Amino acid sequence: MSSIVRPEFGESLPTKLGPKWRALGRLPRALITGVAAAVLLVILALLLGVGSPTKKVEVGAPVAFQLSYDGDLLGQRLTVGRESLRLETPAGVAARRSFTVQPLFLRAYEGSVAGVLPLRAEKITAQLGASDRSFATISEGPVLLEEQPGYEILYRFIRAGRSFYGRRVLLFPTKPGARAGVEVTMIAIRGAGALTAQSIALQPPLREPLQSLVVGD
Repeated sequence: MSSIVRPEFGESLPTKLGPKWRALGRLPRALITGVAAAVLLVILALLLGVGSPTKKVEVGAPVAFQLSYDGDLLGQRLTVGRESLRLETPAGVAARRSFTVQPLFLRAYEGSVAGVLPLRAEKITAQLGASDRSFATISEGPVLLEEQPGYEILYRFIRAGRSFYGRRVLLFPTKPGARAGVEVTMIAIRGAGALTAQSIALQPPLREPLQSLVVGD
């Protein structure tokens, strides 16, 4: 069988290396082949993201949203009440954190959603204060998350003798007149890595799900 390599380029690589490869013997050839296969599998795993701790969540109803989180640091738990998603740190972790998402609907309004959200936040803080005498608002104000309009409430409360920080974010799609959004609640034990209420989502494990959250289809 004639070689497909043009004569001026000399012998092909298989022709040159074939005798040397056969001279290695079966065991060395098997070892080299095994190592090459292992390297190829590692490369494929990296390209396909196999073994990556990042997990993605897509919820379609009643309000569509998607986000990602580190599966080594957070795990999905059974939802409570109107929640569409609940993420929590594993049991036994000192710096306990939770991240929940529930639908939020507004009545028809005129103008920008930014003008409506402070009124909705006022109702939420009133409800929280009425149900928990230890509840205290730290601060509140408008936020933008990847150009999505929102409003956040930072607060603290006491549960079972321990002090907690809370951060609640009301977030809506970028489209004008949007009435369906989400209410995100992040909770952390005060002092266990959470020096302030604002810092709750400035570091793992809650930073990734908040920053990756996209509301709407």
